[in-house]
Amino acid sequence: GCRMLMFCVLMVLILHMNVHCVYLNWTSHDRPNIVVLVSDAFDGRLTFSPGNKVVQLPYINYMREMGAVFLNSYTNSPICCPSRAAMWSGQFVHLTQAWNNYKCLDPSATTWMAHLGKSGYHTHSMGKLDYTSGHHSVSNRVEAWTRDVQFLLRQEGRPVTDLVGDTSTKRVMTKDWNITDAAVQWIRHTAVSLTQPFALYVGLNLPHPYCTDSLGPTAGGSTFRTSPYWLNKVSYDQVSVPKWLRVEDMHPVDYYSTFTKNCSGHFTEEEIRNIRAFYYAMCAETDSMLGEVIDSLRDTGLLNRTVVLFTSDHGDLAMEHRQFYKMSMFEGSSHVPLLIMGPGVKKGFEISLPVSLVDIYPTVLDLAGVPQPGGLSGHSLIPLVSGVSAQSAEPHPGWVLSEYHGCNANASTYMLRIGEWKYITYADGLTVPPQLFNLSKDESELRNVASHFPDVCQDLDRLLRTVVDYPSVSQAVHRYNKQQFLEWKQNLGDSYSQVIANLRWHIDWQEDAQSYERDIEEWLLGLE
Repeated sequence: GCRMLMFCVLMVLILHMNVHCVYLNWTSHDRPNIVVLVSDAFDGRLTFSPGNKVVQLPYINYMREMGAVFLNSYTNSPICCPSRAAMWSGQFVHLTQAWNNYKCLDPSATTWMAHLGKSGYHTHSMGKLDYTSGHHSVSNRVEAWTRDVQFLLRQEGRPVTDLVGDTSTKRVMTKDWNITDAAVQWIRHTAVSLTQPFALYVGLNLPHPYCTDSLGPTAGGSTFRTSPYWLNKVSYDQVSVPKWLRVEDMHPVDYYSTFTKNCSGHFTEEEIRNIRAFYYAMCAETDSMLGEVIDSLRDTGLLNRTVVLFTSDHGDLAMEHRQFYKMSMFEGSSHVPLLIMGPGVKKGFEISLPVSLVDIYPTVLDLAGVPQPGGLSGHSLIPLVSGVSAQSAEPHPGWVLSEYHGCNANASTYMLRIGEWKYITYADGLTVPPQLFNLSKDESELRNVASHFPDVCQDLDRLLRTVVDYPSVSQAVHRYNKQQFLEWKQNLGDSYSQVIANLRWHIDWQEDAQSYERDIEEWLLGLE
């Protein structure tokens, strides 16, 4: 185990030395335009083989042929706002304390876009940004604060599918199409006439599942909606029905996730396959929006001067591991797409080194020739995709950290990805058992081999602790959750019982409201 790890680390260093010697310097004086398109909930494994066989994604395929695809790119936190906080700030979640969808970055935080603006880029952002504090539903934050309470309540709607329109219905997600249209207009009318380089950010909601209307306005997204037009892009015979562990064999945190996500009931194979097919169809619709942006750059003659980057905040489990949605370190949830094409990027290039969203900040600054500020968690990917060490001398370390502190998981979760290993540890590293998966032998992550490789766990845990003192971070989140909940409860005064009973868990809560309130009191009085 230890030798293998040392070998991985050595290989990482050797790869870098090669990369630096092999390619010619990128001498373009013209700073490229930069377009960053970020979707929501897109499973990165669909962007290369064999995952790309299940659904037609012509523009992602185009980006892969014309540029570089990362085969192991990860979110730094598998939920919307904390993930985006890491991407925009270039810092790990524990450094910005972006603990949940409600607590993320301060609006005054310096983003990479702000740096580009200061260095002479014309900057423009449109669509879903979602990286500052104070948003998302009350249910969402209360569920995050109370994750340590000893109760189990269903918080999400059961995942369902919804077929709309017909074989000519392309525009299902109207809001995203409006954003896409606006981006295209901006490129055709504003970008073409600029004298300085531009940086455009486009944020989409798809393929995030839609709110389930019947569950009221605060419901999460549990409806996978598409039209026959997009469903026709899915190769139904390639849609797998994932293997599940028996409930009694599940890791305790995974079981908590399954239950709170309303997935502990029975699902037929047909239901599971449909949810997956509809999700892939939603990915195809997303790809088409990416395509509109790429086409408008090509039509205006800007494409050959523009670096295009496509990624997502997290993935979706789409019924793998008896779950949908994200909030998990399993591949479906944590593995994101990352494709880069444009001037200086090698074509048809695949990079297997693990990278993550915090690497986007230094990468974009490298593209723009802007010096790197201190304190960033990520590393520029430019040496990996072009072979040119621009401003950043420090090579990518070849490991990735992802962490999660929000709802639907009842312990702070830390994931370290290096070589063939994925190591997941929880809370203080003692009270909840760790997980270790060998992704080269067990890509479905059904065999936790932590007890078989204690030395590998020890090595990876030691490496993880050099990056983050995770037991004390978990402790800080415990304190934050309790203090926030208490403040919220005190502000509600006499209406507390009524408000807490009517959050997204209301169906289960009303079965035994008093006992659940008692569970909360016990938690508040506890010593932690």
